[in-house]
Amino acid sequence: MIYGKLSLESWHTAEVGGEVPQSSFESYNLRLFFYGVLYNRDILKADSDDTNAKLAADVFLSDPVYGFSRLDGSFTIVYYSENECGVVRDHHGTHYPVYCTMDGDFATSRCFLDKQLEEFYYNTLTLSEFLQRGFLKREACTTCDIYSLGAGHKFYMLTEAGYMLPIVASLKSKISVEFSPTFDLLKENLPAENVQEDVHCLKCDSVFVRDPKVVINKNPDIEAYSRRYGELHTQAIRRRIGDSCRVGILLSGGYDSGSNLAALRSIYDGQIDSYSVGFKEDTWTELPMARLMSDTFGTRHHEYEIDGTEINALPDIIRFLEEPFVEAGMMVNYCAMRMVGEDDKPEVILGGDGSDQYFGTSGREVALHYLATRAGLLPLMRSIDGFLGREIFNTGGKLSRIHFHLDKILHILEGERFGFSNSMVRSFLQNPKEDFKPEVSPKIDARSFEHLYTQHAMLSDEDIIDRIILFKASRMAQMFGNNLVFPFMDLELYHFLQELPISLKCQGDSVLDIARGRFTSKFLLKYHYKPLLPPAITSRKKQGGFAPMPLFFRDKAQRARFKEFILASNIFEDYLRRDVVEKFLMDYDREANKEGSWFWYRQNKALQYFNLLTLLTWWEVVLEEKEVKF
Repeated sequence: MIYGKLSLESWHTAEVGGEVPQSSFESYNLRLFFYGVLYNRDILKADSDDTNAKLAADVFLSDPVYGFSRLDGSFTIVYYSENECGVVRDHHGTHYPVYCTMDGDFATSRCFLDKQLEEFYYNTLTLSEFLQRGFLKREACTTCDIYSLGAGHKFYMLTEAGYMLPIVASLKSKISVEFSPTFDLLKENLPAENVQEDVHCLKCDSVFVRDPKVVINKNPDIEAYSRRYGELHTQAIRRRIGDSCRVGILLSGGYDSGSNLAALRSIYDGQIDSYSVGFKEDTWTELPMARLMSDTFGTRHHEYEIDGTEINALPDIIRFLEEPFVEAGMMVNYCAMRMVGEDDKPEVILGGDGSDQYFGTSGREVALHYLATRAGLLPLMRSIDGFLGREIFNTGGKLSRIHFHLDKILHILEGERFGFSNSMVRSFLQNPKEDFKPEVSPKIDARSFEHLYTQHAMLSDEDIIDRIILFKASRMAQMFGNNLVFPFMDLELYHFLQELPISLKCQGDSVLDIARGRFTSKFLLKYHYKPLLPPAITSRKKQGGFAPMPLFFRDKAQRARFKEFILASNIFEDYLRRDVVEKFLMDYDREANKEGSWFWYRQNKALQYFNLLTLLTWWEVVLEEKEVKF
């Protein structure tokens, strides 16, 4: 754990408690503490004796606003100077989570900060948002007056001079003024902002420039792009494995992990340990494809099959996370990292996470939304969706299927939901007007399919990478002390893909064909790696990849224990309605063993159950500080 206080007083003697930093830097105008690892020391032109803290200090001093965006790694940085102090997370937040109070107290443990407050209260709005989505809103915490730092963001404080310095650079080429009157000039040029009130208080900003580019090129040089993509991907792996003598890899039967393995084997002749997780009695299991990949590239293979009893680890997971979190793949990450942890560990493990989102997901839904917008059909679709959204139609039949797909198309920018509908959340709450506020959808940019695809990638996909995909993967790795890295998240690769024509991300003959499902996602990756992977992998249709959540709730005796645990909670004193929760549990029991019902209906119901169970477990384990075992 790391903890300390952001303060502009006595900045030259400020200390950070807890874990010893990987390196630190001190000069007459800056003190900086670096925790974690940097991958792009070569890009930063580092000498062998340059510490990571020195490199971080250099980029900050050269550009206090966006300098940290040049760093590619998994890290937390704390810095103090005469004009600014702050704490920074890496681009994707794969190092520790960071929490902060308005007074500047920060820690990588929310529970630690709870104990620093004279009294604290849980945030009912945040808990309700969790019931709906399965994870917490950006910067939100379950404790009032404590804030979570997003990936690629910083909490910081400024003096007047610190507030002004970034703007001075832009004024310098136009006017010549003394330092002292420049602050007055700033106030004159920004009459809508009360600059004086905005300094000396805690702020939060991104350290990365978000400038999505809509790149349309009807005749791109595919071979040139393919060569460059392969070079960057291989370089990303080389940076992350370094001089490791033994490397691990998470292996499924798909393109992403297969591409990692093919690229790794092209530069590494040592022992590779591969790890795959499947599900018992799952007809869509990818374990046979993972074994084929292992045989092809010569790895020492390890497998684990989930049978549903793994849910008994939920109290331990929540105790480690300190905040409620649900996503279908979380137990897969947990089991994979536990399997690695029980083995003689590799020095580094490659994960294939994030590739889908960097190329862009939901191409079909984006195309359907774009076409519906152009045809003026959105009002009608919203009316149908609102009508079918009533709980009476939520039966798994044809009407609920229509609602399921309409909801994805209409709310294309809102990201994934792993919980209850708005109406169901309200029904659970004792005070729905005060404790729940529905999310407002961002304004759609439908100038072209490419514009909407790019907007979806920025607002939805990148959010999912940070808050869901990499969060669960990195935190489960930390739980077992494993060094899990993500080559597809390399900063150079990220910038390359930002400049990539949309047609090389999502390739179809027309928008109409994409809307019909006739397109290739991650086109450039598949184009480059198809010749290097077994035909059995590249020629098959995507089947697996979904964790069958009903598996965790199919045992009747287990559900009875969960029901007893849930209904005994103090959460019903002033937050949830016991009668509505009990009805949900009874309804699930009645439908649990029905055969032949629609996959996504059963999946969503099980996710809702997991969501509710997670919230109650968090309440008892973290808030009530009870010992909970299933």
